Amino acid sequence: RVPQDAAIPSVWDPELVVRLLNVVDRSSPVGKRDYAILLLACRLGLRVGDIRTLRLDDLKWDAATIEITQSKTRAPLCLPLSEEVGEALIDYLKSGRPQTDHREVFLTLTPPFLPFTDTDYLHRIVTRWKDLAGIHFRSKQRYGLHSLRHTLATKLLREQTPFHVISEILGHATTASTLIYAKVDVEALRGAANVRGK
Repeated sequence: RVPQDAAIPSVWDPELVVRLLNVVDRSSPVGKRDYAILLLACRLGLRVGDIRTLRLDDLKWDAATIEITQSKTRAPLCLPLSEEVGEALIDYLKSGRPQTDHREVFLTLTPPFLPFTDTDYLHRIVTRWKDLAGIHFRSKQRYGLHSLRHTLATKLLREQTPFHVISEILGHATTASTLIYAKVDVEALRGAANVRGK
């Protein structure tokens, strides 16, 4: 069951995510940083707050995992560090991140090279590369980092990933929070309606 008044999350068409990632200039420090941030959202489903506060100590290279305490729920979360995400992080850490004593992974790239604060809107990272890619949506929708998290959840649902697994990946306290994504899977809903009508 999905709450009747629950809003439908904004999601991207898969080909638009590909276009977004492909346009990022990964030869520049800004591009290296932004590419890693975008991958954390669209491949691992990390919340904006958790990306902002991600620390070097959270990257467990030996175990190939990212282990954090979630900023929203304060619950622990352990996610696999895929080769794609790992390579993007290494590229940024080695060739894009300023030399500093700060332990936060992502920093501003102009002196004094500070960690992002709560007032730093990472939304502009998506906006920059979306505009460069010439991406336009068929209807009005949100398109910040959180929408990339929604897009991952919807992709997993379409691949028939069990709800409890999606909940674990997204760090939801209960599967009730995950059920809202059923509203986005139009094909599954259409199939359910056809079965019910027979």
